[in-house]
Amino acid sequence: MWSVGEALERFISSLELTEGQRDEVSRQHTLVREALSRRLAGCETSFLSGSYSRKTAIRPLHDIDIFTVVGRASSTPPEPPDVALKRVRQALHEAWPNKGLPILQQHSVHLEFTTSGIEFDVVPAYQHPTQDLFFIPEGNTGQWIHTNPRIHKELIVAVNERAGQKFNPLIKAVKHWKRVQGSIPLRSFHLEVMGYEAFSRAPAGYLEGLEVLFSFMASRVDRPIRDPAGLGGNVDARMSSGQRTAARNALQGAARAVQLALSERDVRPEQAHLRLRALFGELYRYR
Repeated sequence: MWSVGEALERFISSLELTEGQRDEVSRQHTLVREALSRRLAGCETSFLSGSYSRKTAIRPLHDIDIFTVVGRASSTPPEPPDVALKRVRQALHEAWPNKGLPILQQHSVHLEFTTSGIEFDVVPAYQHPTQDLFFIPEGNTGQWIHTNPRIHKELIVAVNERAGQKFNPLIKAVKHWKRVQGSIPLRSFHLEVMGYEAFSRAPAGYLEGLEVLFSFMASRVDRPIRDPAGLGGNVDARMSSGQRTAARNALQGAARAVQLALSERDVRPEQAHLRLRALFGELYRYR
């Protein structure tokens, strides 16, 4: 039987993409971005955003975000959000006419490659000519909203450094916990941003870090979470009080399980393993 520390390290390593998966993602996102450059009117540049670019994505990999700059605007962009989204959809459909019509979403257009299982969310954006911000569409309101994923990426680099390079691995474990538990009303980006202030220094190890992270999030989830770039609205704007209660209870339960595993790690290691397996599912193995 492995030690708890060894089992946790193996579990967290198993959440990382393989070299082959990273190569395939690189190949396909390059194809998509080249197609947009050729077919989407006004396309100036594109870059990866979202959890994949912030190095907090876990496998199995779901959506990869591509941020596509389609012009510049100092105030409201010159076209309605739905028109920009439909232009992106048409460009993708022209590039892959044998696929089903890409799907319009709140902020993006969804494109799936069924053979590889890799999916992309393409976000059209207008860049402000002098300020460090972008306008992106919001489908349900018909408005353009402000954001800057590059700032999000810079922030998480700083957070990870403050936590001794352990924040990214720990937030991946928490994301996997959410996926295994199934009914926790928290988005992945909400989880990340909630954890930004959890560590003032590096935790002693992954188990100690999990206890800090789950406990901090349980105490933080009841309060609004601002866009960390200071540009958009609250990250958790659509959460109801009932959803906050459910999320807090789940996070408190996870924190308690990790606290017990910490106390049992050396004296009752198999019991500690079983607690962690209940949190993380079959991917957590201890022998």
